[in-house]
Amino acid sequence: MRCVGIDLGGTAIKAGAVSSDGRILDRRSAATGLERGERHVLDTIAALARELGVEGGLGLGVPGLIDRERGCITECPNLKAMERVPLRDELARRLGLDLARVLLENDANAAAAGEHWLGTGRGERDLLFVTLGTGVGGGLILDGRLYAGPGGLAGEIGHVVVEPGGPVCGCGSRGCVEMFASATAATRRARELGLPREKPGDLAQLARIAREREGAERELLHAVGRDLGRALATVVSLLDVRTFVLGGGFGAATDLLTPGVLAGIRERSYGERLATVRVLPAVLGADAGWIGAARPLAP
Repeated sequence: MRCVGIDLGGTAIKAGAVSSDGRILDRRSAATGLERGERHVLDTIAALARELGVEGGLGLGVPGLIDRERGCITECPNLKAMERVPLRDELARRLGLDLARVLLENDANAAAAGEHWLGTGRGERDLLFVTLGTGVGGGLILDGRLYAGPGGLAGEIGHVVVEPGGPVCGCGSRGCVEMFASATAATRRARELGLPREKPGDLAQLARIAREREGAERELLHAVGRDLGRALATVVSLLDVRTFVLGGGFGAATDLLTPGVLAGIRERSYGERLATVRVLPAVLGADAGWIGAARPLAP
């Protein structure tokens, strides 16, 4: 069976087809074109789906909060134009599919499902996938299945408070881990310290130097990892999840963040569980979202 998934982003739409046994068959991408309106975005998604052969159904990963019953995005700062648009109904109509064959999922959850199916998390029963990008997102796999929770908020690790009274987060709370460990936060922290000296705030350069030698760059990444680990300690204590997969653009620095992550978990956890905690880099990259969106369509 051919399964088609779409990853809808603010600037680009990534799409692909995968067989039910996990073979990637095709990929496509296109500019989102939000400035041209919701109809253009829907038409672009439908065109990509047709090119990929969507007869069996369509999975759609989208950022923000979603209403599964109505098949729409309810809140997303980066896709304001698409809020409340009946994505499921409109795409089903354009593609001639039954409503039940058009599935909507949060993009971090979709990426978690992708990494669990065909990526680093393959074979794991329990894991938390963490995206380190503009913000910090997450998707939770429990007992081998994606767990989104009744309101779709499960896995939102980015809004666990690690410093009460800390800086105001976009969610309105203070001290969320997103303010300390996202790529955006790491860039800010590097600039404040003037790191790296050649180009303050350049995370790729920061990571390169940190791998080459000890020093301020490595210390900063350890501190960022520790703040992330303090949030992940909550997951260890509450759910006994011990496998964490780091993705997103900043996830490329997983090797440098891991010592700090383990230190943060040790600081706010207890018992001997740390010995079995694993922090792994995601491997599917930009494909994770559309692969995970397609996964529920596979028999």
